[in-house]
Amino acid sequence: MNPNKALWEKGDFTQVAESMRESGAELVAKIGIKENTNVLDLGCGDGTTAIPSAKLGANVLGVDIARNLVEAGNLRAKK
Repeated sequence: MNPNKALWEKGDFTQVAESMRESGAELVAKIGIKENTNVLDLGCGDGTTAIPSAKLGANVLGVDIARNLVEAGNLRAKK
Protein backbone atom coordinates (compact mmCIF):
# COMPACT_ATOMS: atom_id res chain seq x y z
CA MET A 1 0.00 0.00 0.00
CA ASN A 2 1.11 3.54 -0.71
CA PRO A 3 2.52 4.97 2.57
CA ASN A 4 0.71 8.28 2.06
CA LYS A 5 -2.57 6.48 1.57
CA ALA A 6 -1.94 4.39 4.68
CA LEU A 7 -1.19 7.52 6.70
CA TRP A 8 -4.37 9.36 5.69
CA GLU A 9 -6.52 6.26 6.18
CA LYS A 10 -4.99 5.45 9.56
CA GLY A 11 -6.85 7.93 11.74
CA ASP A 12 -10.21 9.63 11.79
CA PHE A 13 -9.48 12.84 9.91
CA THR A 14 -13.19 13.68 9.94
CA GLN A 15 -12.78 14.86 13.55
CA VAL A 16 -10.11 17.35 12.45
CA ALA A 17 -12.10 18.33 9.35
CA GLU A 18 -15.08 19.19 11.54
CA SER A 19 -13.13 22.23 12.78
CA MET A 20 -12.63 23.42 9.19
CA ARG A 21 -16.27 23.36 8.03
CA GLU A 22 -16.85 27.11 8.44
CA SER A 23 -13.62 28.08 6.68
CA GLY A 24 -14.42 25.69 3.81
CA ALA A 25 -17.80 27.31 3.26
CA GLU A 26 -16.23 30.78 3.49
CA LEU A 27 -13.64 29.85 0.86
CA VAL A 28 -16.32 28.60 -1.50
CA ALA A 29 -18.28 31.84 -1.08
CA LYS A 30 -15.17 33.99 -1.49
CA ILE A 31 -14.06 32.47 -4.79
CA GLY A 32 -17.51 32.86 -6.30
CA ILE A 33 -18.63 29.30 -6.91
CA LYS A 34 -22.21 29.26 -8.15
CA GLU A 35 -24.70 27.10 -9.99
CA ASN A 36 -23.24 25.10 -12.90
CA THR A 37 -19.63 25.94 -11.96
CA ASN A 38 -17.39 22.93 -12.57
CA VAL A 39 -15.35 22.20 -9.45
CA LEU A 40 -12.50 19.70 -9.12
CA ASP A 41 -11.63 19.31 -5.45
CA LEU A 42 -8.25 17.58 -5.20
CA GLY A 43 -7.61 16.26 -1.71
CA CYS A 44 -11.30 16.65 -0.94
CA GLY A 45 -11.14 14.79 2.36
CA ASP A 46 -14.67 14.38 3.64
CA GLY A 47 -16.06 17.27 1.61
CA THR A 48 -15.10 20.43 3.49
CA THR A 49 -15.27 22.49 0.29
CA ALA A 50 -16.93 20.00 -2.08
CA ILE A 51 -20.21 19.88 -0.16
CA PRO A 52 -20.69 23.65 0.16
CA SER A 53 -19.90 23.94 -3.56
CA ALA A 54 -22.52 21.32 -4.43
CA LYS A 55 -25.09 23.05 -2.22
CA LEU A 56 -24.65 26.12 -4.39
CA GLY A 57 -25.46 24.03 -7.48
CA ALA A 58 -21.90 23.44 -8.70
CA ASN A 59 -20.92 20.27 -10.55
CA VAL A 60 -18.38 18.80 -8.14
CA LEU A 61 -15.85 16.00 -8.47
CA GLY A 62 -13.92 15.28 -5.27
CA VAL A 63 -10.74 13.19 -5.35
CA ASP A 64 -8.67 12.03 -2.39
CA ILE A 65 -6.00 9.40 -1.78
CA ALA A 66 -7.90 8.17 1.28
CA ARG A 67 -10.91 6.09 0.31
CA ASN A 68 -12.36 6.30 3.83
CA LEU A 69 -12.49 10.09 3.64
CA VAL A 70 -14.26 10.04 0.28
CA GLU A 71 -16.76 7.57 1.74
CA ALA A 72 -17.27 9.87 4.73
CA GLY A 73 -17.82 12.80 2.37
CA ASN A 74 -20.36 10.85 0.36
CA LEU A 75 -22.25 10.02 3.57
CA ARG A 76 -22.19 13.70 4.60
CA ALA A 77 -23.45 14.71 1.15
CA LYS A 78 -26.38 12.29 1.36
CA LYS A 79 -27.45 13.83 4.69
